[in-house]
Amino acid sequence: MRALILGGTRFVGKRLVYLLAEQGHHVTVGSRGRASVSFPDNIQRVTLDRTSIESMKKGLANGEWDIVYDQLCFSADDAATALDVFSGKTGRYVLCSSAAVYTNPIDAVEEQFDPNIFTVSKGDGAGRSYAEGKREAEAVLFQRASFPVVAVRFPIILGPDDYTKRLRVQIQRIANNEPVHIENPDAEISLISSTEAAAFLECLSSIPDTGPFNACSDGPVALKTIVRFIEHATGRTAVVRPQVDADPFSLFGKPRSATIDNGKARKLGFQFQQTRDWLQPLVQDTRK
Repeated sequence: MRALILGGTRFVGKRLVYLLAEQGHHVTVGSRGRASVSFPDNIQRVTLDRTSIESMKKGLANGEWDIVYDQLCFSADDAATALDVFSGKTGRYVLCSSAAVYTNPIDAVEEQFDPNIFTVSKGDGAGRSYAEGKREAEAVLFQRASFPVVAVRFPIILGPDDYTKRLRVQIQRIANNEPVHIENPDAEISLISSTEAAAFLECLSSIPDTGPFNACSDGPVALKTIVRFIEHATGRTAVVRPQVDADPFSLFGKPRSATIDNGKARKLGFQFQQTRDWLQPLVQDTRK
């Protein structure tokens, strides 16, 4: 199988590259080429700018793929570029989307956001939120693509290779007796590890299903539980202060519960881990 990964030089994408290569697939990684990454010799590299349709067409002009994984599609414009570039050149397209597409994410199921009926706003997309960008990207792809489309809606992804350092920052704050800002410690969130996220994406290479899929570990966790894990790892008691302006990209930036249901993905035969089974060891390892 020929696979193209847009954004495969770090975190989940890098893990996916290795998983697909281990299965014997022919893997191409498309990126700006700025990251110093050592891949096996059988991994092909293509230098391109995902935000430029001209660069995408030039870099991918001579390729055809059985599956394309796009981790760099954040807007309607990005999706429109994918429609143009990959028409007639891929058997399947997988958008790495987000649980942020849900406006009421309490055990959210895929039907709560239907990209097939979502209206894309006019304009160049400037000022759109991350969530709105992902909604519009899904809508453009599902409504207009000439190739089969899958959208994987991930919650916050954590792992030892997380370049955002969301977990590490909070561990360091508690370890240094600095305040952590949480508006609602009782709020529950869904999470997934980078290992599990990559494994689910790899699983999609061998099944024909299309449409949106939630992908998260089993069992949401309360923010106060994560604090407790960190306290145990650091030997410190957290100084918790209210957070007035919620930061959606912060690990603790949820003013209310944000959970998704992974039942549809589990019906594919994929076995998700319990969140606590990997989260507490990750906290311990990150503290070292």
